[in-house]
Formats: sequence, C-alpha cells, structure tokens
Amino acid sequence: MNSNEVNQLIQHYPDIQILSPEKELSIATKMDNAMEQLAQVVLVQEHLLEQVCDILVAQYQSSPDLDDFLTQYDLLLLARHSEALTKDINVSESSLSVSLIHLPCDRSNVFDFLLAQVNQIEVPLCDYAQKLKKQYELSRNQLVQGNIRLVMHIAKRFANKGVDTEELIQEGSIGLIKAAEKYNLHKGFRFTTYAYWWIQQAIKNALNQKRSAIRIPINTSDRIFKIELAKQQYYNRYEELPTLKQLQKLTGLKQEQILSVSNVGNLTVSMNAPVYEDGLMLEEILVSEENTATYSNENMLNINDKDYLRSMIKQLPKRQQTIVYLYHGIGINDSLSFGEIAPQIGVTLERTRQLYHKSIAFLRELSHVKTA
Repeated sequence: MNSNEVNQLIQHYPDIQILSPEKELSIATKMDNAMEQLAQVVLVQEHLLEQVCDILVAQYQSSPDLDDFLTQYDLLLLARHSEALTKDINVSESSLSVSLIHLPCDRSNVFDFLLAQVNQIEVPLCDYAQKLKKQYELSRNQLVQGNIRLVMHIAKRFANKGVDTEELIQEGSIGLIKAAEKYNLHKGFRFTTYAYWWIQQAIKNALNQKRSAIRIPINTSDRIFKIELAKQQYYNRYEELPTLKQLQKLTGLKQEQILSVSNVGNLTVSMNAPVYEDGLMLEEILVSEENTATYSNENMLNINDKDYLRSMIKQLPKRQQTIVYLYHGIGINDSLSFGEIAPQIGVTLERTRQLYHKSIAFLRELSHVKTA
C-alpha cells in the first residue's frame, strides 16, 4: 500500500466500516492461508528453503519452536535425498509450510522473501504464485483499511504538539501498515491490540524527530528539569503522581508555566506506556484474552480512563503497585525492566516477574468484574 492509497483512505475514513473481531480474525486467517500456500510453492526449491532457514536463524538464533522447524527441515532434506527413508519420514513441503506460518514470532522478513521470489518461479506455478501474492496483499490492505479510524483516534491524542494532525495520521498509517505485515494471529492477540502500539510508536517517532530539530530555550529546559525532579521525588515518597496544584507548590512555578512546558518536555506520562513484551499497553493486558471478542474497536478506543486504572492498581499491595508502575513507566520517564526493578524492592528478578504476573492476573479479573 503506497502513500497515495493511504491518502485516499484518510479522505474517506468516515465511510470505512470498523472491523468486528470476527471479521478481523477472518482477514488475518486469509493472509496466513495465502502465505502458507505460497510457501509450499517456493519451498519446493531446495536452495530457497535453505535461505528461509538462514533468515530465521539470523533473526532468532535459537528457540524451541525454531528448533522444531529446523529439525523438520533436516528430515525433509533426508527424505529428498534418500528414497529408503521417504516412507519413514512424515515431513513434506506442506507440513513444513504449516510449521513456518505457525511460528510464534515476527515472520515478516520471511514473508518479504517469499513474496520476492514470486517472479522467479517457473511455469506452470508462476501464475498460481502470483494469484496467492495478490490474495495476501488484498487481505493485508483490508486489515489496514478497517483500522484507519484507529490511526485517526491516536493521532488526535497527539495534536497541538508541533506537528500537523494530517502529518501525524500519515506517520500513524505507516505504523499501521507495518503492524499488518508483522502481525501473527497465532500469538493470541487481536490485531487492534497489536497495531495500537505500532501506530503510537510511529507517531511518537515523528514528534521526537520534530523536537530534535527545535532548540529548547535554557529557561524552559530549567523548568522541565525542576518539574521532572519534583515529580520523581513525589512519586518515590507517595507512589503516585502529583496533581497540578501539588506541582505548583513543589516547584514554586505558576500553573500556566507548568502547562506551557508540558508539551515541550513530554511531561505527561501516559498510562499507555508500552510493555517490553509484544508491544501491549496496560489497558489491553487487563482485557481477558477469553473475553477479547466482546470488545469492539469502538470499545477499545474508549479504554483510556486513567483514574479508573489507577484506582484498580491501588487495590494491589504496595510492593506490587510499585512493580506495575515501574514496569509500565507510570510516573517516570522510562519503563524499567524486571532486572532494574528487583534491587529496588529487595527481591530476585524471578520473584519480581512472578509478582508482576500475579498483579496483572488480579487487575484483569478486577477489570472483568467491573465491566461485566
């Protein structure tokens, strides 16, 4: 999908139907089916199969799922070169293609490679491969089209920060396309959930590039530092962010001065700070996986009640509150890893991880009860 097509989508976004969870899953499944069949065509050629394995090994080094795939690859080569073993080895291009598509990782590099081979495939399979490529691209574009409204929603949240909203939508659309290319439905998350992070990151990157080209006055930098220091000290003592009035008292600055530099210094820390794993947001983690289908795209757009989330987090024990806040970067500039959090709360890294997952399980259940 090129920039002109994205512009047309943006111009007509009110007419674009939001995808239901069922339709979203159906489209993603069609993408995988087309790519699975294309893989069967390409992987018949041994040198291309070897290159696919090289791409995966270079990207992921080693994992149990990748090791299983490579074992199947070795068995297939044995079967191809030994007629005596053919009957005993139950591996084919078809089964290997299925394993490839079901790898729980980013498969976009492999997909790009498979798509690039289409024009190299000889007759009579060339026409069939071209058809599969078109099916994949059509489904991918449908996934993008059905989520343009999500881009509009996220872009509006970053309005008035030095970049035109139209430009933010363009950048967010690029993130959406990247999400569609990288999405792996076998990991169990909805595409909307996955795309949210990619869209937001694309927009944030555009804003950061804009800011890096702007010289911030010294007095503004001093105010930013004073406000950030006050917020950090307050959070360390009370484990929550100070209000605007409290910041005024702590810094000696007027409320207008605090607000005037907030956009420049990116002072407002969002509850949407991303988790390190899978690019998920805190709100989205709290939606039970088994109940995801009950949340439409419109519902997902409205899960932004920070006070509601904070009230839930406060029901956790103090230590677990701290882990959730630090891991999601709530009240600080950056999210911390479990390894960085563990020394601060006096437990091992593994215990920190266990307490985090216990907290999320509690919050998810609490969220389900309150929305039932």
